Amino acid sequence: MRQESVNSYKVKGIYSMTSFPNRSRISNTTKTLCFLGFLNVFLEPSEAADIIISGGHIFTADENYSSAEAVAVQGNSIVFVGSEKQAMALRRPETQIIDAQGKMVLPGFHDAHIHPILGGRSLLGCDLSIAPDLQALTLILKSCVASSNNTWIVAEGLNLGFFPPSGPTLPWLDQISDTKPLLVRASDGHAISVNSIGLALAKIDKDTIDPPAGLIERDYSGNPSGTLRESAIELLETKLPKTNENQRITLLLAAIKEINSFGITSIFDAWVGSKDIAAYRTVEANGQLSLRVRAALAYGYGDLFVIDSTDTYESLLADRVKLKSERFNLAAVKLFIDGVLEGETAALLSPYLHKKGYRGEITYDQSQLNKIVADLIDSDLQVYTHAIGDGGVRAILDAVENAQSISGGKDLRHHVSHLQLIHPDDYKRFGELGIVANFQALWALPDEWIINLNLPVVGIDRVNRMYPIASIVRSGGTIVGGSDWNVSSLNPLDAIEVALLRQDWKANDKLDNVSLSQLDVLNHRERVNLETMLRAYTINAAWSMHQENLTGSLTPGKRADIIVLSDDLFEIPPQHISQVVVERTMIDGIQVYRHE
Repeated sequence: MRQESVNSYKVKGIYSMTSFPNRSRISNTTKTLCFLGFLNVFLEPSEAADIIISGGHIFTADENYSSAEAVAVQGNSIVFVGSEKQAMALRRPETQIIDAQGKMVLPGFHDAHIHPILGGRSLLGCDLSIAPDLQALTLILKSCVASSNNTWIVAEGLNLGFFPPSGPTLPWLDQISDTKPLLVRASDGHAISVNSIGLALAKIDKDTIDPPAGLIERDYSGNPSGTLRESAIELLETKLPKTNENQRITLLLAAIKEINSFGITSIFDAWVGSKDIAAYRTVEANGQLSLRVRAALAYGYGDLFVIDSTDTYESLLADRVKLKSERFNLAAVKLFIDGVLEGETAALLSPYLHKKGYRGEITYDQSQLNKIVADLIDSDLQVYTHAIGDGGVRAILDAVENAQSISGGKDLRHHVSHLQLIHPDDYKRFGELGIVANFQALWALPDEWIINLNLPVVGIDRVNRMYPIASIVRSGGTIVGGSDWNVSSLNPLDAIEVALLRQDWKANDKLDNVSLSQLDVLNHRERVNLETMLRAYTINAAWSMHQENLTGSLTPGKRADIIVLSDDLFEIPPQHISQVVVERTMIDGIQVYRHE
């Protein structure tokens, strides 16, 4: 905490101590900051503010659940949170006054699982994610083909829920393009679909053997039918033109602009390699990194989900302290524990219904995973994982528990992301082991993915316990929110609405409360309240990124990462949350986005 922030106040009267939640995760510095926030009603500000925001609902997200009427900013820090009268005592002729009447002010959102450069690729390329159905998707894709002069036609964001379990097939792909190779990436990031010309260029035919941890979908004759999954993706991706350094920076800049427009000021980049790190460092050196970035380096060993050579991976880990800067921190390693349910590569504790005895795939056997995790923890690295099936989730929980029995309980705050299925016996283990439950709440609704692809292969009982957000909260675990963009919507407000209602956030926009009750729900028992989700996207996520002393709440001494929403989320029907607009985004007291 900056010393001048403390000296900005004079004790005006007698004050008393307040109690703090008995949470081991709360540092002494955080307690001090929260205490200063509590004392605001007794402090007389003595310096000028650069910015004063007042008049709206100010959601502080601090540990004491404090309320306030105004926030004052000086330089890059928050210097006052409290009454409007006291805040206005800091006003000078040059002070910017932001009237938030009827609006909502809160800390900048933290997206705890995101892929910015892939998101930039969607923004600047052929993006299929907005298609509401197969007909619209086909039209968009044909338009991209018609307007492209590239050798390969590449599209992003294919909704596999529009297709049968085997994915898009050659008759559909070839009618989109029969003159140029076409590659369409599924929105889940675990499958691609390719037309006949593309398969021929890659020399993939009936005799091509599935690579380790990969799958080539085939027709009844054994010929490739057009869709490739997991490691088989590389058979095609290696044929595409490579993205150069300047292109990568362009993609990152486009992504940063979009990220800021949704009120996001901190991110956890969930899977980076050396070229991504170089892009971040260049953008920051040019003064264009308007985000705080914590990054998870792709694990450097194995056949699946490896970006760099082993030597490069080890070199980056060895240099991670040198690579750390004001806004970029390489401090975690990303492991993929299993695949995805729609590809039937997620690891389950009980078999898939249509494949006798088949429980999916775990990337590493348990003994190997135990050693990997133990070595990472021994090196004081945060372990950041992808786990979809309850078998995959249990495997990583077991590995962390094993490592902790060896090295003791280090404060590393490991993440398990996605968590589509968790066995009820494992709910309490997140809190017990101090593991962060990183949910993509936008997926917790009965959409075509779950109904058309998941339900037939796992059954209604397992569908009804998908994405158990409330169960983890009730069991004492810490939840955070992430988008997994470009896999799905970047907007935190979309995901927050789904977490509250567990319904289609688009279909419910014009429904009154009576009609809303008739819309399909994915397990009422897993609904959570608004405060829970706001904290998941602010202070909880800040803590999970090891920056709760810097940001994540509106507290004197912390950085001025602040957003203003067009409406007070607590005053509108929950089905309208996704329609609320971010009006301003500030990081370090500098406005990086303004809605026009």
